[in-house]
Amino acid sequence: MTSGNCFSDLDMSSDAALVDSVGSVLAMPRDDPADSFVLHSALELCARSALLPYVAIGRRDEARQRLVDLSTGFESFGTAVNEPAEVEHDSLEVGADRLIAALGRGELDDVDAHSRWLGIRATPGQLQALLADAVLASLAAAAHAPIFLYLLPRVAPRGELSALLLRGLARELARAPGWQLAWIDRRRAVEADALGGGDVFAALARTPALGTPASTFIFPLMSRVDSDELAGAVLGPSCGPGEVAARGRAVLRAAAWSMIAEPNEHAPYGWSHALTMSQGALGIADACVDPSRALAVAATYVMGFRTLAERPLCAAMPDAMRSASGATAGLTFDESIEGGPVLAASVAWGRSMVDRRGLMRDLATAAAVHADAHLVKYTLACFDAASADADAAQVHLTAAATLAGWWAVNPRSAS
Repeated sequence: MTSGNCFSDLDMSSDAALVDSVGSVLAMPRDDPADSFVLHSALELCARSALLPYVAIGRRDEARQRLVDLSTGFESFGTAVNEPAEVEHDSLEVGADRLIAALGRGELDDVDAHSRWLGIRATPGQLQALLADAVLASLAAAAHAPIFLYLLPRVAPRGELSALLLRGLARELARAPGWQLAWIDRRRAVEADALGGGDVFAALARTPALGTPASTFIFPLMSRVDSDELAGAVLGPSCGPGEVAARGRAVLRAAAWSMIAEPNEHAPYGWSHALTMSQGALGIADACVDPSRALAVAATYVMGFRTLAERPLCAAMPDAMRSASGATAGLTFDESIEGGPVLAASVAWGRSMVDRRGLMRDLATAAAVHADAHLVKYTLACFDAASADADAAQVHLTAAATLAGWWAVNPRSAS
């Protein structure tokens, strides 16, 4: 079935039917290595489907059209893989073990066969439980596997989205099986009492500024802090067992403040990933044998991005926002984001305290009608972070507005 046939009755289809149709297209992996669009496609589908209920009534058709565009764009990317050979396993656990072994060997055909078997039989929640530990520390597929395992059951707890979406991600993980964060497991050799519940926000504030490297792709950026001397020494004492949820919220606050306070050069693909990647790791912590391992991964992601920082990490409104606050009276949301990230942040900071529901509607609408996957998944991540951390809800929603403002004044940067 082609996308033209799938979506010819767009006006009549329910949101659930539309999302299911898009998911059926995205569940067929492409043969060529994924570019950013293909890599993010399953995550974009999850995020767009989760934001739809928030979208302003008058712009729902635009938001739904973006889902159609996602399907069409995916189908136009190269050729689909041939269906893999059929395999049989005695249980989901055996199937997952075979998949994990194939991932380690980098055998794409075997990976596809086992992930297809699992995708047909496992629920989203079961996939998370089966694979969380195995993919947590992987930097392959731009370290996005935890985001997928977090989002799929979060937006489709009853299997509303097919677990077959795992197939494309699994192939990308298998292309670079050696790309793994290492320090988080070496820290096991340190005495347990040296790995307590220290202040992880303060630890992240001690991240050294290393400047912008030749490549800001995920693997090289994280690799430069993946050492006992950097991540191990700075983060290790605050990433031990106990109080993982509370310290995880501190990690996400550090990511959000980075979006708000830092110069905007790295806003779309740096500070946005600092939150979404760390939230993904924390979101599967309870599925891991040792949840503090997920905390260590999440903190490492924020540390890796904060090597790009130009300003100290501080939980306080930046001077630029204070200066702009006098010019925000009477501005609509659209007018504020058209003024850029600082003005948008200033408006959102005040509005989040008096009209949070309306602000979330406007943020969701701006993201859902936009072409960029990073804005969509970042906005949803900010909503989830705000829901889980009421004391920092203002910070997370302001961070979402900051990125919306960046995209409003950089409309040609969508990838």
